[in-house]
Amino acid sequence: MLDWGMVLSWLGAIAGAAILLFGLLAWWARRTPNDIDDVVVGVLQWPTLLLLILTAIISLTNRSALTDGGKATINTVANLLRIGITTWAMWRLMRDSVLYYGRRLAQRSESSFDDVLVPVLDVLAPVVVGGVGAILMLRLLGADISTVVLTTGGAALIVGLALRDTLGNILGGLTLLIDTPFRFGDLIIWDGVVCQIRRIGLRVTTLYNTEEHCDIYVPNSVLAATKITNLTRPSPDLRVTLEVAVPDNVPLERAEAILREVSDANPYILGDLPTKLGAMRRALAECDPKSPRGRELRWGISALRRERQLDLRQARMMALLDRLLAVIRGVEKGGLSSDETAAIVKELDALDTYDEQLKTAMRAWARARAQDPQLRRFPDDAARLLDDAESRIRTLARHMNDLRHHLKNPSLYEAQRLDDMVAAFRDWLPASFKPVTPAWKCPLVALRRASAAGRLLHLSLYVDDIHLEGFLRRPRAVTAVSEAVAARLHAV
Repeated sequence: MLDWGMVLSWLGAIAGAAILLFGLLAWWARRTPNDIDDVVVGVLQWPTLLLLILTAIISLTNRSALTDGGKATINTVANLLRIGITTWAMWRLMRDSVLYYGRRLAQRSESSFDDVLVPVLDVLAPVVVGGVGAILMLRLLGADISTVVLTTGGAALIVGLALRDTLGNILGGLTLLIDTPFRFGDLIIWDGVVCQIRRIGLRVTTLYNTEEHCDIYVPNSVLAATKITNLTRPSPDLRVTLEVAVPDNVPLERAEAILREVSDANPYILGDLPTKLGAMRRALAECDPKSPRGRELRWGISALRRERQLDLRQARMMALLDRLLAVIRGVEKGGLSSDETAAIVKELDALDTYDEQLKTAMRAWARARAQDPQLRRFPDDAARLLDDAESRIRTLARHMNDLRHHLKNPSLYEAQRLDDMVAAFRDWLPASFKPVTPAWKCPLVALRRASAAGRLLHLSLYVDDIHLEGFLRRPRAVTAVSEAVAARLHAV
């Protein structure tokens, strides 16, 4: 006979759980600002209700007048269903929350580790979760787990020998994950060809051949064992060396000055900003402002002015961080008192003002760069410049929020490490937020040969961001400099 009181109790519990899951919790999740709780509640609604129903079935079965064999059968089936539902719910939670937000974090973060880790977890997670669920089901059915493990191990050995190359590629992919010699979007030299990293899988890495417009699929074991030249690191600015023959009627000093002037007048060649602005204004005065060259120079002057403003804002921000660092190092010995914390907060308030100005300057520079006349044929590149600026601004905001939190509410341990946090943030600005062109990246002219056979000069310069213009910026900019140098030397 059924215990109808127990049946009614379970029905009440199930009805209450349904109201809570599909009513109150769903109402609460829809009104919160983020969507993680919507995902969690949405995934767990039906699994939780089904688990409660199965638990009720087990409880009522144990209290019924069924035979022991009937009870055991029903309990086994119900527990198998509970394990299956729990496994499915855990996988859905991992897929729709951990992996989903991991992909979004990988897109925003500067680290290349998560760019590779998330795809690997995307492949391994269902195998691990499903495997754990299968082992629990086998154990429930009375299978000897040790026998299963030994059998699985033997089968794995046979499969491993049969799929030795495939497993080697997988291990090669894990090696790339650990060493991270590149990240998605980087340009590398593979087999003498400039290629872009498109995807790193468990077995193969997909490269895009920038010269022949095709994909190349390279086994990870081959890529991990090969020397890789990463053109994007430490920066996407590529060094190029030109050999210039100097006519006999041109003095060397005059030729060197022409080479520097032509390089500085090109908006796509790195150099000292004030020097480049002067050279570009002189070049603009000598050409038709409405010509393609004139439009390019007018754009370049505007973009360089925005970049100079950004550099000045960043320099001011770094000076404030140096002042904040001096204050912290002067007061943090022996712990921070309330007055000392207030002094730090006062410096932090001044920093907040320049933080917003720095973000505004970064957006203005990105918009100016996106208006490059050469990018009209490459709208995706212009959009990438804007997205990259927003990514840097988000990272800056995250660093500022972390710094603000630690400075205003330091724990006992953090109070002795505040100077390290500020110093790390200060070093990050010129390294990752807005790198400043160092002097050694400015155009350099050197005498290669001076003999009866003729005079030869070496011009070393850096082309700005070789990703742009469909990966054709380097040859186009180098050609423009070579033609301008030849014309100027011929005119002397």
